[in-house]
Amino acid sequence: MENRPLKFGAKRIFGLDLSKKTLKACRLDEDSGFEKQFIFDEKMTDEGRYHLASRLCKGDYVAMEGGSSTSFLARFLMENTEAEIFVLNPCKLHIIFESACKTDKQDCIKIAKYIRDTNPSNWCLIPVPTYEETSMRSLINSHISTKQERTRAINQLHAFFNLNGISFLKKSDLEDPNRRHSLVDHYFSQENIRGMQAGLMLQDIDNIELSADCYEEMVRLALLSRPRESLIWMSIPGVGPLTALACVAYIGDGKRFSSPEQLRNYVGLVPMINQSGIRESIYGVNHYGCMPVRRNIIQAAWSVMNLSFDCKFKQRWSELKATGKKSQKIAVKVANDMLTMGWTLLKKGELYNGLEDYSYLKRKLRTYKMTAIDSSCFGECLK
Repeated sequence: MENRPLKFGAKRIFGLDLSKKTLKACRLDEDSGFEKQFIFDEKMTDEGRYHLASRLCKGDYVAMEGGSSTSFLARFLMENTEAEIFVLNPCKLHIIFESACKTDKQDCIKIAKYIRDTNPSNWCLIPVPTYEETSMRSLINSHISTKQERTRAINQLHAFFNLNGISFLKKSDLEDPNRRHSLVDHYFSQENIRGMQAGLMLQDIDNIELSADCYEEMVRLALLSRPRESLIWMSIPGVGPLTALACVAYIGDGKRFSSPEQLRNYVGLVPMINQSGIRESIYGVNHYGCMPVRRNIIQAAWSVMNLSFDCKFKQRWSELKATGKKSQKIAVKVANDMLTMGWTLLKKGELYNGLEDYSYLKRKLRTYKMTAIDSSCFGECLK
């Protein structure tokens, strides 16, 4: 224990457990051999953050579990203190989610002791996003939530039709706003309770779709602000604006990933492996990783079969289909190929050119009203 400060270089270790309004902190000091615990509270306000920053100095190690409140606080402390800030991956922090005792005090103590007892090379860290990346990630998550809310509202209206004996309609019949309104007007009178209820459901769907349109415009503007990464991802067949923004927001320039395998592991598109002695069992992909990228890149993989032209990913899908593999597994493999291609293009600073020219990318930019994007970083390719 006496040699740990020399090995790790820490004078004090702080473990933080955050909530929406407050945080609980545990401090371990070098003077006590990192054994004695000092517990204190702070508020998650501007005053509380500045007060916490005033407690920290050079040589301090501050660790916290990743969460919705973590990014802003970690970035704030990095900019306003000389302490070393570490954000731990909650999915791999087994000392927390496998613990039988779940209190704020015990969690912050466990985090501080984790930093004390674990070799730095084995820390399960995640990078701290910039303010721009945090905004993009919030936009992606809000857009996904809005689309899910629209699906829920349409399902609710479809169930309402079925409840009233109109069972021959499909959910797809309610996708188009004009047809949706005409069906409600035809089958329900606005003068009774059923008609009023259907009208409220229509209004709910219309408001959600209006929000979705606003989010799509915000997605377009966000992509315009990051032209290099946006163009690289958009150049890959099957990748649309939402998938491109998810990759830009969570992958960035790709430099923090040393290999495509590391990127695929981060996204969560690698198989689960269970080893016992000489026996090794391989299961499907794990559910840990970056959900927004995983969700959208798999959707992009599914879309390649609907492309009007042939490409590497469509050929890959056809080859795997011919071997008898299930479509769900094929989609995962094609999505992995897309991530590998994206990482390679980011590293080289090039656009996907598997179609021999960039006409496909130009059409895509016109379709999504992104022709104003700055393409100067790729020379004459898109002119």
